[in-house]
Amino acid sequence: MNRNSKENRLLQIVDILKKSNKMTTRELADTLHVSIMTIRRDLEILRKNHIVERKYGSATLESNLNEYKAGDEFYDLRRALITHVKEKERIASYAATLIEPNDFIFMDNGTTVARIIPFLPRNFPFTVLTYNSTIMFELLKYTNIKVIFPGGYYYPEDQMFISPQAVDFIRCHRASKAFISVSGIHPSLGITCINAHSVQPKQAIIDSSVQRIILTDATKFGVVKDNHFANFNDIHIIITDEGISEEWVSFLKKEKIKLVTV
Repeated sequence: MNRNSKENRLLQIVDILKKSNKMTTRELADTLHVSIMTIRRDLEILRKNHIVERKYGSATLESNLNEYKAGDEFYDLRRALITHVKEKERIASYAATLIEPNDFIFMDNGTTVARIIPFLPRNFPFTVLTYNSTIMFELLKYTNIKVIFPGGYYYPEDQMFISPQAVDFIRCHRASKAFISVSGIHPSLGITCINAHSVQPKQAIIDSSVQRIILTDATKFGVVKDNHFANFNDIHIIITDEGISEEWVSFLKKEKIKLVTV
């Protein structure tokens, strides 16, 4: 089965569970006309991404992830976690190779940034500051990583803690690298995100890091979201997939941004 059909099936499972709340493995297999083993593999992927809970042969959606309206559109973190997965994993895998011994790293919110975690080095020490709760809890499993969490008020729509005091705390630190997520990159309107509460922490990690690195799949190019947080001269490297157009390759070269496609 190809990647797109698998991805579509995962999205279908999420949509089915939104409506039915709880379904057995057999019910999902019958509904989607696939084998029970296929559904079990799909549910395991969803469980590892903290999208579903599995109990006694049934599945329910995690209760802490909800669809919400951002501007004129609806955003669903569950769907974002399982779209363009292969591209995001290649991007994240490459980003992890940039980490060096004793680095101080900022890790932004975002489903692509979060995918760095399985690829992180385990054989030397470094420090990570993050304001995403899921990233923080996963990082605590690594004995070689010192974790810094600024705290603040919780935003469940993107699993983020932030406050004005937390932004000041971030600005008190200096990082060798910042891994940054985006929702849109536009040639004239710059670099944008969905949530207004993300703007100040993103700007803080940009202002406080030596190397600013965007991780994004190619679908974000040419897109504009509500909240501007950076211009092209704020960014040093963009890591993306091979879906990026030649027009964008030329544009980023003119902007003197190093482009890595994986």
